[in-house]
Amino acid sequence: MSLSLQQRDQLLSWAERGYLKGPQLQACATPAQLVPQASQWQWLLDRLLAGAGVLLVSVGVVFFFAWNWDAFPRFAKFSVAAGVLSGFTALALFSHYRSVLQQAALLGCCIATGAFLALIGQTYQTGADIWQLFAAWALLMVPWVMLSRSTACWALCWAVANLALLRFFSASMWFGLFAGFSGHDALLIIALANLAVLALFEIFGAKLLGHRGRALHRLCALAGLSALLVGAMISWWQEAFLPLLIGFAAASLLGVPLYRWWRLDLPILALLLFGLIALVTGGLIKLLMEHEGFFAFNAIGLFVVVSSALASLWLHRIYRGTR
Repeated sequence: MSLSLQQRDQLLSWAERGYLKGPQLQACATPAQLVPQASQWQWLLDRLLAGAGVLLVSVGVVFFFAWNWDAFPRFAKFSVAAGVLSGFTALALFSHYRSVLQQAALLGCCIATGAFLALIGQTYQTGADIWQLFAAWALLMVPWVMLSRSTACWALCWAVANLALLRFFSASMWFGLFAGFSGHDALLIIALANLAVLALFEIFGAKLLGHRGRALHRLCALAGLSALLVGAMISWWQEAFLPLLIGFAAASLLGVPLYRWWRLDLPILALLLFGLIALVTGGLIKLLMEHEGFFAFNAIGLFVVVSSALASLWLHRIYRGTR
């Protein structure tokens, strides 16, 4: 017999509050095994060691190139990089399907693909902007990610794609690479892109991810809602950002009932609630800025305290209800 993590936490919480005495806790723990089992430690160590091995090999190759850049001819550089990528590919090919070793090897393929692209750009000095490197890297990673369907590969692909977007818009706004993009355009597109990926994960999560974890959903929600919220806060002072205010309001109206009753997710629900509190607080600051003094400052503070407390109580009640 084994208990879930939430059930073990509940027993330990009762013991800390004095609801369970020593003999009672021991009686509950004997059949349930509150301490991690050997299989759980093995599960953790397998993933830690496999991930650490891939990262060390990848970092070692990068430092090898950096130290011996002038000493190696062009053909030797590409041979080493191609050999590393081929080695990870062969390891993934001959490993058991969806095993820890195969997923670690596919993560190595994702990292080696980016290193190979960087080597091409550095060797031939193509003049391409760094956002193009990140965009190509994210696209070329997709086959490895779809084969692996692991959280690590998806998280790397998500991070690289967002870096490509950020670099693209920074180049557009600051260096005139493409005309017409401004701050509100960049925030809106980044938000929509992340929320679109979140929708894909919610609808096709079983096929894309192959597991029930919610880490990637929360990463996409954090990026998308943060971009909307930043623009919505600025919209109180600059009308050009008004579409982001409307977008955050629409996301909240849709997201709160969805993540409360359709697919319960407390972290995303908390993002929406506290984002709304921050947005309304910004509006109050804009409204009361003309009324300087004790009343305005305390009214804003009182709203933040009361609304945050109510949101926290509601989230805690939902959490207790699920347990």
